[in-house]
Amino acid sequence: MFPFSAAVALCILIISTDSSADDVLKGEQESASYKQENITPNKTHSLQRTRLFQYDPVQKGHVQYVEDESGRKMKLVTLATNPPVFEVPHFLTDEECDHVIKLAQENGLETSGVVSELLPSLSDGNEEEIRQIFTHLDFNEDKFLSPSEFADGLLDIAEGLLSDDDVKLVLAEFKLDINNDEQLDFEEFKDTWTVDVENFVRKWVEQRQASNDTSFRFSKTRVSDQTWLDQTWYDDEILKRLHERVIKLTQLPKEIVYSSESLQVVHYKPGGHYHAHYDSADLEEGLECSHTQYTDEEEGNVVLEDGDKPPDGLEEEEKCEGCEEDVHHDESPSRLCRYATVLFYLNDVEEGGETAFPVADNLTYSEETLANMTYDLYDLSYHCYDSNVIVGPEKGKAIIWYNHMLNETTSWMGDVFNRSLHGGCDVLKGEKWIANNWINVDDVYERQMEYQEEFMKEMENSKTLTDEEQKAENEFSERIPKEDVNRDGLESENLDTIETKTIDRDEL
Repeated sequence: MFPFSAAVALCILIISTDSSADDVLKGEQESASYKQENITPNKTHSLQRTRLFQYDPVQKGHVQYVEDESGRKMKLVTLATNPPVFEVPHFLTDEECDHVIKLAQENGLETSGVVSELLPSLSDGNEEEIRQIFTHLDFNEDKFLSPSEFADGLLDIAEGLLSDDDVKLVLAEFKLDINNDEQLDFEEFKDTWTVDVENFVRKWVEQRQASNDTSFRFSKTRVSDQTWLDQTWYDDEILKRLHERVIKLTQLPKEIVYSSESLQVVHYKPGGHYHAHYDSADLEEGLECSHTQYTDEEEGNVVLEDGDKPPDGLEEEEKCEGCEEDVHHDESPSRLCRYATVLFYLNDVEEGGETAFPVADNLTYSEETLANMTYDLYDLSYHCYDSNVIVGPEKGKAIIWYNHMLNETTSWMGDVFNRSLHGGCDVLKGEKWIANNWINVDDVYERQMEYQEEFMKEMENSKTLTDEEQKAENEFSERIPKEDVNRDGLESENLDTIETKTIDRDEL
């Protein structure tokens, strides 16, 4: 079966353990390009194009070093080459980990969801969008949706994994398959893909769960709580320090990192998991990237996402309402464009909670092989340890991987690494805290340049305003009589005895 996430509409993966490389693999390898040079950020209209950086993984176990913001050398160990996955021990200090968790708790956590671009189409019945979804799901392009392909579309609706047999039961019980051939053509799909199917499927899942039928092994896609911390606008020393460290680690222009998504902090309790998924969507002409679609074409200004607005004055960052769903608050079709993922482990987990890459470094893949698999590789509750690469959670460690290859001609963002499928295994004992630092890049170079240029202007304007407010506050303070300042009995000379502790990164 092919569980589907709308965020990865074109990234349906098929695998094979065949040791001989096929033409698909050869094409993917030839299109991948690794650049190991520091690129100087350029303005939008510069004659020299900005190029993206990507580490060469060399081979599994290879070690290389890069300096952090303080000059300390960070160690990168290659865990996989396709996609390139690297482990970075001691990326954060214990103090930094604890601080991020504390901020997340203070900000408030909400139940995690999965990004869905399909559900708006259910409510408005837009035939063009529905046809686009049908094409996405029709992986083998035979103009019909098999149970496996239809199951991909039901993933966001059911909020969990359904087997092919489950899908057949859904089709039969709700008479969705008009001619009873166990597949859907577009006309059947169009009639099916209405707001009613959402109610049908969720009601059916609830009934099956209540029946205690042991053959129905339903597992929710994601079981966790989350919140967002904005490193760009929120005035927090540690968050800003981590932002600078990510810039050093990724060796990408600061404009790209600053204008990327906020830091997502996720909390998993026992049983918490996130089944295998992709962080980014495949390239698709006509479907804009979520992060750049908010550029106001008339005014040329960046329309910031709900969680990314600069605070008024020095007020706290506003809570992100709906979290990932906020990316689609205008209900326009879009796709996630995440060039790379940097994941922080914020605590030690007593048991479980690994990050798994089921098909990393697989040599070949084919539809026939996946169809004949004896288990569902997306289901990490049962098949975590069948994965090719498994990373144990360790406080302070980070892992970085690339969701996209580099275009060999332009050195800009290219196709998705099909083997970047990954997820979080069940926490068996204790709890798990992680943070996701996604690096957003639009594959349309000009749109990315326009977006980040306007974003940096917004940053500069906000900084200027803050500086002016601080200056005004200082002038106001100077006009206050000293006895008013020390009205609580604190002698001004005692302020000199307050010590500031800095973190010595060399002690790690």
